[in-house]
Amino acid sequence: MILFSLLIISLLTASIFRFSAFELFSDVAKKSHNFCIINLPEKSFAIAELKALVCAESFSNLSDSQLYISSGLIHLFVVSGAHLILIESALMQLSKYFKINSVFIFSVLCLYGLACGLNAPVVRCLIAFALSSYLQSKNIFWPAHFKLLIIGALTLCFNYQWVSSLGLQMSWIAAFIVMLTGHFFKNTSLLLKQGLFYLALLPSVVFFQVPSPTVILFNILLAPILEFILFPLGILVWFFNFLHPVFDFLIYIFKLLIEKLEIDFQIQNQTLPSTLVFYNWLFIFGLHALFHIIYINQKRSEST
Repeated sequence: MILFSLLIISLLTASIFRFSAFELFSDVAKKSHNFCIINLPEKSFAIAELKALVCAESFSNLSDSQLYISSGLIHLFVVSGAHLILIESALMQLSKYFKINSVFIFSVLCLYGLACGLNAPVVRCLIAFALSSYLQSKNIFWPAHFKLLIIGALTLCFNYQWVSSLGLQMSWIAAFIVMLTGHFFKNTSLLLKQGLFYLALLPSVVFFQVPSPTVILFNILLAPILEFILFPLGILVWFFNFLHPVFDFLIYIFKLLIEKLEIDFQIQNQTLPSTLVFYNWLFIFGLHALFHIIYINQKRSEST
């Protein structure tokens, strides 16, 4: 509780004096992001997907993104914690055969974070890696919900302006649902777990589109293709540009598959309400408060 109070004081102090640690890295992040983009093959017809998937560049045209919005897969084209976890998992596998320590892995993740422009979800994930590694090295075991709260608070301390970031909020909610399913629904079906994601993110997503429940099935069936095939291939294309025809072909097949499924969707054209961010924070801290009460009651019942 003392630690969290100190974080709140730090956040308030940073916002009052307009100090942001992010500003110290913003120039490097911009240059790294531009470097990431210019090293992709412009002649690729799937260059929009490459930029989004590898360098965290937003889709500039609705025509490029509306198919992914309608299928509920647009979040996988936004580089976030899931992508960093995949990179970390790949490096951990390589560490079995090569001398790769945790410092090297974290350095690679930080470099990739810079290439993605240090967006809020990426920074939140980097802080999560750093804090988890520190706690593990000191044999400190915090409850998962408390650690998630501290990670979020540290992210806001890094850049207080992210208090109005919808991307950070959605990333935070997604991380909470991952923790929730791991704690209460570990042995339940994947359909139920994806359903929880759908319900938790629905209040925010509904202002971009009117999502159909079929989005749940799309995430179950098609998300692994994006995460485990297209994303690693996109990284390889960055290093070896001559591989882009393979990526283009797979994106073509991927888009064709979505189109053949004839998704019924409706894009929302209205602007986001000014109160959405406020209600999202209420939802996030409400989840933390509820889970903390459940955690305290469990501890009390175990001690009696």
